[in-house]
Amino acid sequence: MIKVLAPAIKNPERRTLAEFHNYWAVTHGPLFTNTKALRRYVQHLTLPEAYGGHDPAPTYDGCSMFWYDDLNPLRNPSTDPADLALREAVMADDRQLFDRIDGWPLDHKSASIVAEERVIIDGEITPGMVKAIWAVIRKPGLTPQQCFKHWHEVHGPLAAKAPGMRRYVQNHAVMEAYAFRGMTHDGWSEAWFDDLDSLYRAVASPEWKALREDGATLFANPIGVGIARELVQKEIGQEPRRWAEGMSEADIRDRLSSQGYKTLAADPKFAAQIKKADEAHLLCVWTEEHIVTIDESRIDARPEV
Repeated sequence: MIKVLAPAIKNPERRTLAEFHNYWAVTHGPLFTNTKALRRYVQHLTLPEAYGGHDPAPTYDGCSMFWYDDLNPLRNPSTDPADLALREAVMADDRQLFDRIDGWPLDHKSASIVAEERVIIDGEITPGMVKAIWAVIRKPGLTPQQCFKHWHEVHGPLAAKAPGMRRYVQNHAVMEAYAFRGMTHDGWSEAWFDDLDSLYRAVASPEWKALREDGATLFANPIGVGIARELVQKEIGQEPRRWAEGMSEADIRDRLSSQGYKTLAADPKFAAQIKKADEAHLLCVWTEEHIVTIDESRIDARPEV
């Protein structure tokens, strides 16, 4: 199975960190889960308490991970009209949510990596665990194969000695993806700990010192960092959410009105369109901040102030 890492930082002109995390979790994430080829989707919203000079310090406000069966959906995206409409809606929402503002430097704002995982510590995890993510680039002079071999055979066993680490996974970039995807890094690692204090104690340990010294021979700076708890948006086999299931057209109009979708609430045709789209599983999201359909109605609206 193929994994994709997509970290980002918030658009500085629109929301507070708490508002950004809430929108990403409640509205943007569920919108993207409608992607047919997407098998699994996990968000990592950076813990507010992880900011403030701790080691490791987060460089991203969050990271998304996507699972696909193979490379084909990334290499040859679907041209089905509904799928195209969903991608357009997701990309438009992306631009208002994340920092896509032009202007140098750009390297800290995002990353894109297609990889296959290598499990080093196959430990059990629980939803409350803290997870650290490191997005890495090989040092100049190393081929990808040299980097991956040392990372797996030498660096991995060193990481496995870190105290308190419950699970550890490396994700090595898929070589084919460099040819058709805008790859920014060569892979990422994931490490699970019981809590933040356990992570900080591990990083302060002699074992981590040896790990850091080896990493300095392997990875270039800067290294992207995310620290979060997992938020599963889509699990393998899960069907898209029904947003208006069991609602009458009158119910839909009432809800639209209460949420501030004034134009949609005022015209009865929109309630009928929303109900029809929901029944066809083409109402992709409906929250207090965004509503999107990808059938012929092509509704993409936000509450009116």
